[in-house]
Parts: sequence; structure tokens; C-alpha cells
Amino acid sequence: MDRLKCLGKVARLRINTPLARTGLLASVLISPSMLYAQDLSQLDELNSYDNHAVISQYGNSLNATISQQGLTNRAVVSQTGFSTQIDVNQVGSRNQLTAFQSGAEIEAAILQSGFNNVVVSSQQGAYLSLEIEQQGNDNLASVLQVGNESSVTIYQNGTGHGVSVIQYGQGQSAQVTQGYISN
Repeated sequence: MDRLKCLGKVARLRINTPLARTGLLASVLISPSMLYAQDLSQLDELNSYDNHAVISQYGNSLNATISQQGLTNRAVVSQTGFSTQIDVNQVGSRNQLTAFQSGAEIEAAILQSGFNNVVVSSQQGAYLSLEIEQQGNDNLASVLQVGNESSVTIYQNGTGHGVSVIQYGQGQSAQVTQGYISN
């Protein structure tokens, strides 16, 4: 970790599982080639079992934060270029995320609460925004953004909802609400 700090890189991993507390799970590998200057990665898998998160970041001021609670949550994040950011919070069981960003000033904020929810997203361009909140079970959200200055907001509440949003071009906006809105 001292070598990473000398290179201006920050990585934090906190695993609080029964296996980690007993010392049976104590090896974490973070390759210096996966982290570059101004890269901030944070993984929190708390009170969990078999959570799995992978973060691969490249250019400039990247930031990815993943917090998972529950059983068998998965997350994969890959970012390439400039000031991108991804925040993921998965609470529940069997929630899955795959997210990819490439470009300048791209943001994604994803919250999944419940069981068996899935998010797949790919953002390529500049000044793109993605917000997804899934509350409930068996919900699916798929997003493809290619272009500039576009945004997608998805709110799913309940069971069995599915949505796919594809944006090409500049200045696109999509808002999707499925289920009821809780106050």
C-alpha cells in the first residue's frame, strides 16, 4: 500500500465477512497496473457472503465506490478516461451490476435494494448522467448511452419490472418510473 501512496494512488478495501474475521479469507490482490494517478476505488462488502466486486479504472480523476450487503451480490465496473465516477450500493441478495464508462465527465449512481435485481449499463461520450434506483425483487434495467450531454433516470419499485433505454446523439433525456413511488 505504501507503494501505491507514493504513486499518488488510493485504494481502500474493507471486507467484513465471517471468513475474513476468522482469518480464513485474508488475501486481497490489487495490481498496481489497475490503478492510475488520481484513481480512487473503494469497496465495502459488509456482513456479507460471497460478494464479488471488480473495479478497473484508467485515466485521470476516476472514482468508483461499491458497498454491498447481503448474500451473493456481484458488481463489475470499468472506467476509461477523464473525470468519470460510479457509485453503487446493493442491499439485499443476488443483486448484480455491470457498468462501463468511457469518455469525459460521465456519472452513474446506482442503488439496488431487494433481491435478484440486475443493472447493465454502458456510457460512451461526454457529460453523460445515469441514475438508477431499484426497490423490490427481480427488476432489470439496461442502459446504453452514446453521445454527449444526455441523461437517464430510472426508478423501479415492486417486482418483475424491466426497462431498456438506448440513447444516441446529443441532449437526450429519459425518465422511467415503474411501480409505485414511495414517500
